[in-house]
Order: sequence, then C-alpha cells, then structure tokens
Amino acid sequence: MKKIAKLFGVLIGTAFLVFVLDIGCIFRTLTGFPCMGCGVTRAFLAFLQGHVVDAFYYHPLFWLTGILIVLALWKDGMVFRSAKANRWFWIIVLLVYLSVYIVRMVLLFPDTPPMDYNYEAPAYHLYQYILELFTKSS
Repeated sequence: MKKIAKLFGVLIGTAFLVFVLDIGCIFRTLTGFPCMGCGVTRAFLAFLQGHVVDAFYYHPLFWLTGILIVLALWKDGMVFRSAKANRWFWIIVLLVYLSVYIVRMVLLFPDTPPMDYNYEAPAYHLYQYILELFTKSS
C-alpha cells in the first residue's frame, strides 16, 4: 500500500508542477540548453491525446521513462536482486539516454523544439554580460 501511495504522490506532484506551476525543464530554464529528458512531458501529453508519432518526435524514449520511474519507485531503484546487475542496468539506461540525447542535439539543436536553445536563460544573459565586458575593454 505504501508503494501505491508513493507512486500516487509522485503522479500528483508531477501533475502539479506541469499543469499548475508550468515550470518546464529547470535545467533548460537556467542554462538555456535542453537536458536528456527534454520533451518527455510533451511526449506523454501527445501520447495521451492519441498523437503517437508526435510523442516519439518529442522524445523517442518517453515510453521507457514511464516504465523506469515506476520501476525505480516500486522497487526502490533495485530492479535486480544483485547490486552489480542493478548498477549495470542503470549504467546502460544512462548510456541509452545519453546516446539519444547526443543524436537529438546533433540533429535538432539549437533551432528545433524540443531541443531548441532558450535565449531567456540566466546563463545566456551572464555569458552576454561577460562577453560585453571583454569586448568593450579591448
């Protein structure tokens, strides 16, 4: 029963962040760069509306993300009994997500959503400020 409550809490918390606060990706908001998970929320929403092709466009691993979240919460991150097998499982998952991220960055960044650059990010403005300091002094 506790695991179901935990899953329900995560679901409600996520829905609150996405639909009420509309915070989007914190990493992208601060740095301007999309993260490995950018597009997953849009993909889930597209899938729930029956737009399967759009869902895979927004993030091709959206389906795996849901499964992994449930596994991680239900099994407390222990997918396998063996700690070594469990560690390798999560390393492989990370490498799969990293590979997809690199391909998406090469193909879509910086102009194509969801892998577009956020020019409103504080990191971008800081970069512009520092750039101005060095270009004005020369």
